[in-house]
Amino acid sequence: MLEIKNLKKKLNDFTLEIDNLTIKDDDYFIFLGLSGSGKTTLLEIMAGFSKADSGTILLDGKDITNKPINKRNIALCNGKYLFPHLTISKNIELGIKNNSNKNDKIEIIENIAKTLKIKHLLNRYPKNLSMGERQRVSLAMALAMEPRIILLDEPLSSLDRLIHEELLYELREIYHNSNNTTTTIIHVTHDFNEAIALSNNIAILNKGKIEQMGNIKEILRYPKSEFVAKFTGLRNLLNGRVIKQLNENEEIYLFKNENITIQLNGNDKRITKFIDNSKNQIYKKALLGVRPEEIMIINNCKCHYRNENMYSGKIIEIFHSSLCTYQIIIDANNLNLICEVVKCHVDKMKLKIGSKITFCINNAMIIYDPSNK
Repeated sequence: MLEIKNLKKKLNDFTLEIDNLTIKDDDYFIFLGLSGSGKTTLLEIMAGFSKADSGTILLDGKDITNKPINKRNIALCNGKYLFPHLTISKNIELGIKNNSNKNDKIEIIENIAKTLKIKHLLNRYPKNLSMGERQRVSLAMALAMEPRIILLDEPLSSLDRLIHEELLYELREIYHNSNNTTTTIIHVTHDFNEAIALSNNIAILNKGKIEQMGNIKEILRYPKSEFVAKFTGLRNLLNGRVIKQLNENEEIYLFKNENITIQLNGNDKRITKFIDNSKNQIYKKALLGVRPEEIMIINNCKCHYRNENMYSGKIIEIFHSSLCTYQIIIDANNLNLICEVVKCHVDKMKLKIGSKITFCINNAMIIYDPSNK
């Protein structure tokens, strides 16, 4: 288990501050953030390449804050840091324990090279490798060390799409098939889709601080700030007020602004922040989020979702967001909403700019109460 306590590092006008962080054994943990948020600096401090101004790093309860790099049992992977005068085989061999005999070393190198599909590279030198090949070799060097923690610094960045997908798959395979059940992988990236594909838990960094931490499902469902909401793809953010009212002897919660009224999910735990038991009605400011995939264009189709939130609108923009999906911008009472629709539905409903449509909002989530910010 890795613990970070009261860590601080100042670099010019930027400060990295991690108050309290625990990463459990056998976790695939991702630090997610924009460029300049402190991700790489944090990895370098963990690995010992950089020193924090203050704070403590514990591994399995032992203080490693001031331990030398080679005594931490932590491997930092970065394709930039290969030994140019050594072959790939010799680079990998550097990570193998000194007490291993020659035959054991050869077997370890060949097994790792086979796993990462780099056997054909073993006699080459780093200068002759592509970026994707360098990333694989860097990972091979880390695996050869059999460390407690592997640190991955943007391992999939600067790769073309095909190599990116191949290496992403290999990282998943390495993690799930690892013989060492205590090895933890800590990976930094700016790509949220990468985090979804690989992580068990994530921490979102913003300006040197952890904005939110948890598993993917929690963060997608309950983003704690506007930054987290936007960073995780929540494109529709609406300012308004939450209202509680009685409807056929049942209390319901509505989000209202001048353009739209949306009935909220009564089971959303965040609604409790807006409840004032001394009043029958509440009118508190809120930021509401609706993910593009939660807006369903139904037209003449049967809607199998809750139908409290059905609206009319007009398509004002439509464009490809991937090979099989479109993003559509809807004008609903002078409110622009972005939805995502699969290509076959667009074709079937003959949707185009200017089409008048009926749509429903399947789920909307309270982000926060701006009055408390």
